[in-house]
Amino acid sequence: MRVALSRRLRLARMVVWAHGSWCWFGDPRAVYVGGRQDETFVGWIGWRGQITVGEYVSRTGSMSVHVIGRQAPDDHGDPSILVEPDGHLTVFWSGHSGPTMNYRTTARPYDISRWGSVHHVISQLTGPKGFTYPNPVILSGEHDKLYLFWRGADWSQDFATRSIDGKWNPARRLIAVPHERPYVKVASNGTNTIALAFTNGHPRGVVTNIYYAAYRDGSLWTAGGRRIAGIDDGPISPQQADLVYDADKTGIRSWVWDVALDSAGRPVIVYATFPSPSRHVYWYATWTGARWVSHRMTVGGPTISPHTIEKQYSGGLALDHANPSIVYLSRKVGSWFEIERWTTDDGGYHWRYSTVVRTRGSDNVRPVVPRGAGGPIDVLWLHGQYNGYRDYRTSIAFLK
Repeated sequence: MRVALSRRLRLARMVVWAHGSWCWFGDPRAVYVGGRQDETFVGWIGWRGQITVGEYVSRTGSMSVHVIGRQAPDDHGDPSILVEPDGHLTVFWSGHSGPTMNYRTTARPYDISRWGSVHHVISQLTGPKGFTYPNPVILSGEHDKLYLFWRGADWSQDFATRSIDGKWNPARRLIAVPHERPYVKVASNGTNTIALAFTNGHPRGVVTNIYYAAYRDGSLWTAGGRRIAGIDDGPISPQQADLVYDADKTGIRSWVWDVALDSAGRPVIVYATFPSPSRHVYWYATWTGARWVSHRMTVGGPTISPHTIEKQYSGGLALDHANPSIVYLSRKVGSWFEIERWTTDDGGYHWRYSTVVRTRGSDNVRPVVPRGAGGPIDVLWLHGQYNGYRDYRTSIAFLK
């Protein structure tokens, strides 16, 4: 069922900010901090491998960018932005299976014009795959301890913690599947819980399910409150966690796109399944308090990267983490991918949707909702031609 967009979205115009791209397994890619200037910060990797942070000031409408690093053009290397408790920004990035996890912190709070030197997260965990996909989370209920998650040297999901005094603890493995790479999405309530939605591998190489676990009070837990293991006890296997989508029953593989916690603290997950390379289907899964329920949303279309091996690269979908009953998604309508806003009032049983961005001659893919409620930017996305993760002719776009 279609409904009218909000007045703000109807009156907005599309702004193309800068050339760049991002993958969807490192977050936050955009954060809203408010403050006197009403600022939103966004990270991306440029066409020539520039690790870039942009600032949008809604009070003046100004946009600025700062390049904080460089590497080979590959959108697996896009940066993730952490807002420190004192207002400084710390940005993490690595190459695609890069040798180092890099980070820099601003010299002043909420000011991207000056940065400290480049530092590196050290991992003693062995393997040839290095670092990919940083996901930083701070828990205020643990004295502002930072949890940094990434895909590690043997393709396991690894993490390290940093205390408020800046000291890093040794890296540990969190989720592991022999010879496979679990893909993980991370979210948090900011206080005491970290939500983790993940697969058991890449859908190109293995039949992939969707799983869920949450970190709280030193342990990993299912959504229903069953303790899985201590977080320091060594890696868990996906089968120890909640099974959200069972591909073994359907024979149809899946890939996770986002996870969030609703106002009651219950997890919400969006994911895609692949009945065929030309037909990606979007799903919305909720924890009811007793079980996981998945609702089919719509067909997203084919891969956005048809001339590569990446047949599971969907247009993509993202939850509004401040209100996960709102989903922004990209689907192919006619010849082009467009951005739509979907809303539900009953946990995904029924939906209303409206077109946010429709263009002719260019695709609009991989939507991102800034973390932080009430900001001036509802959604950002990639506008242009996406040929592959090393060959992207896309730009960062949003409605202003």
